[in-house]
Amino acid sequence: MNYAVILAGGRGERFWPLSRRTRPKQLQPIVGERSMLEETVSRISPLVKRDRIVIVSTRVLKRRITSLFPDLPADNLLFEPAGRNTALAIGYAAVSLCRQHPRAKMIVLPADHHIEDQAKFLSAVKTALDVAQSKLLVTFGIVPDRPETEYGYIRLGKLIHSEDEVEVYSARAFTEKPNRKRAKAFLHSGNYLWNSGMFVWRVDAILEAMKEQMPRLHARLMEFCDSQEASDGGMSLSTLYRQSESISIDYGVMENALNVAVVKADFRWDDVGSWSALQRLRERDEAGNIVVGRHLGEDTRETIVFSESGLVGTLGVSDLIIVRTEDVTLVAKKSRYADVRKLVDKLYEKEELKKYA
Repeated sequence: MNYAVILAGGRGERFWPLSRRTRPKQLQPIVGERSMLEETVSRISPLVKRDRIVIVSTRVLKRRITSLFPDLPADNLLFEPAGRNTALAIGYAAVSLCRQHPRAKMIVLPADHHIEDQAKFLSAVKTALDVAQSKLLVTFGIVPDRPETEYGYIRLGKLIHSEDEVEVYSARAFTEKPNRKRAKAFLHSGNYLWNSGMFVWRVDAILEAMKEQMPRLHARLMEFCDSQEASDGGMSLSTLYRQSESISIDYGVMENALNVAVVKADFRWDDVGSWSALQRLRERDEAGNIVVGRHLGEDTRETIVFSESGLVGTLGVSDLIIVRTEDVTLVAKKSRYADVRKLVDKLYEKEELKKYA
């Protein structure tokens, strides 16, 4: 039995001002005509029945997500009281399945990834499902095509499985975002893959791994799980989240687990982390500009223009990011794309600006 668990709780601050607290990037049509969350659900649907798709998000997005997927069972929509990173989100999904389906397999997918070749993606997932049956924790490593410093890397070990031209390796080491020199070395070595943040494992396997690597979190998850069947209440979801630390599944489990397998994925993938991603995902005009929406330009080069509302006019500019929404306009150097979240932080410093966050 296969379940897809889609993580849709991020705020997407580096896509501000399009991405906001109540309508983050995963609910926006940044790459195509549909929201990224809808694209993710559609992408995995050939392998997973509709009633086995689980979405984990935050309570502030409950109304929007419920309206997007009225056909999903209410029990499949898990809304966190607060953001606590991926370890707790995945644990919450796992304990929601563990009582009835402990041997079920979870396909864990972030809601904000872009994958172009669905056939290759599905083939890789099928292979991962086969490998995960033996209680390995399977992740997907993307074959790098540039010395990217914004992604983590996985060092490959020995080949342990091959199926339908999809290779699976043991994982030797995880490396967080490297500097450019190390990223170049990783690229040229051929032994490193990008850490995609996508996983496949059995429900019981990930809970056992959490028990070994994160015993305090595991104990709280089990207490919460038991409370759902207790007549006297017990631990509430709010208490679980209040008492649990914010940590990623990579830090909490994957980096130290000994039973990690890596699918070598060669489909085109992007985590769509910031406005700079549009340079890889959208067509450029003759001057190297990427335009989404209405734009009138003269002597404008290598500029990203995203207009959600109205017309953007540019004259004699280059290497900029220009984003226009109904109530906010962003103008930034392309080289400063990663610093957009600094502006979001500043919004919270003044009460009158919080509405723009």
